[in-house]
Amino acid sequence: MSTIGFLRDFPLPEIFQFLDKGHKTGVLRLRALPEFSSTLPSVHYIWIYEGRIVAAANRLDQQGLISLIKQRNWVSHQVATKLFQFYPNDQPLGFCLKNQGVLQDEQLKHLFQVQVLQQVCALFQLKDGQFKLDQNVPIPRREMTGLSVPAAVLNQYALIKVLLDKIETRCLDRCLDLTALPAYAH
Repeated sequence: MSTIGFLRDFPLPEIFQFLDKGHKTGVLRLRALPEFSSTLPSVHYIWIYEGRIVAAANRLDQQGLISLIKQRNWVSHQVATKLFQFYPNDQPLGFCLKNQGVLQDEQLKHLFQVQVLQQVCALFQLKDGQFKLDQNVPIPRREMTGLSVPAAVLNQYALIKVLLDKIETRCLDRCLDLTALPAYAH
């Protein structure tokens, strides 16, 4: 079953709340409308398992997570190729690499931060776009670190990020105001 709509009618925080409370499983596709896609890739995929976000990507070739690992030089191209040859598709790639000693816990957490938290929270910038939720579709284990977060928690995470940015801006503005004060002679 698919659910299709626009973010102007059903905002992302409400979608995440729906996914979390309903313990939904599937893939949420977000397509930015052309006038709103200036800084973000035009399509995003967010995989959800029982209301928890388990992976995110802006492509469907199942190379997103391994690309992040290669970018950080945590594994060479040759090692990645070998790992894919012997990779059991029944478990998340991140856990598989951790169990083989290729990745450490902190690296896995960092990958989840970059792949899921940063990418998904950036989507809160979208003013409008089309979404499509396809339920009960297979989750690409090659895109999974093995970590997850409840979908509704990202609403709080994004709100905190916005508040911190505003606080930082206000503090910076206040500091600029203070430095602009005239000097008084004693």
